[in-house]
Amino acid sequence: MSKDINIDELVNTIRQSSKYKKSNICAATIRDLIETELPRHKHKNEAIQAAKKKLHRIVAPYLGDPDYNQAIQQLESAIATGGQEQLKATCTEIMASHLSTRERQPLLNNFYRKIFAHTGTPNSILDIACALHPLSFPWMELPIATRYYAYDLHQTRVEFLNQYFTLQGLEPLAIAQDILVNFPNQSADLAFIFKEVHRFEQRQRGCTLPLLDALQVRYLLISLPTTSASGKWDVTDRYRDLVYGMISDRPWQTKEIEFATELIFIIDKQA
Repeated sequence: MSKDINIDELVNTIRQSSKYKKSNICAATIRDLIETELPRHKHKNEAIQAAKKKLHRIVAPYLGDPDYNQAIQQLESAIATGGQEQLKATCTEIMASHLSTRERQPLLNNFYRKIFAHTGTPNSILDIACALHPLSFPWMELPIATRYYAYDLHQTRVEFLNQYFTLQGLEPLAIAQDILVNFPNQSADLAFIFKEVHRFEQRQRGCTLPLLDALQVRYLLISLPTTSASGKWDVTDRYRDLVYGMISDRPWQTKEIEFATELIFIIDKQA
């Protein structure tokens, strides 16, 4: 590592930039990217630019975020009515601001029933790189006693999710953490890893399997899109090869559930 680079100062500069200040990205993520790229480039500026490029891809600002203050007000109003349908309508509106959860909305009525038919009803969940997925909790038909750990890079988003959990009556267990730098050490029945594995591998090839090994759960629920972001290309076979190639040396049992826009791999680590 070059001695003329102050990593802490650089991390802080990037975090406080207009592009990332609102989200308050985990410092560990930026540090990891910089330290990974420095040995790969002769010039520090090239390494910094490469790190920034990867950060942009990871954070994916084009995926969208709601106005979190407004979203909390909407949720408070919906929950005050006491009606589950009103809550679902509000969650649907908020999730529509984010590409991944927006694409999943047409599937929600049967999505979790089909998954839990294979895994059983979980008492505890790890939601890895969760984005706004925890807002789908009303469709999961799980008890309020469920321990729902949600991990995300965005501190601002995590604060919103903990407010949401509290309003729902759940424990506020959302955590700002880069799960590729610091693996979750909480055990649970299953882990949601939705539409992220291909992006993990773009960040650092080969980084996903150590995470899967480390997660203290019985079931890994990996989902990947069936079409490209543009909707022009069927990527099902490519992503199926990615997952099976990744876990080929593991004695895990895998089942699939294919939805119109999403392919779910149910991986039983204890089978």
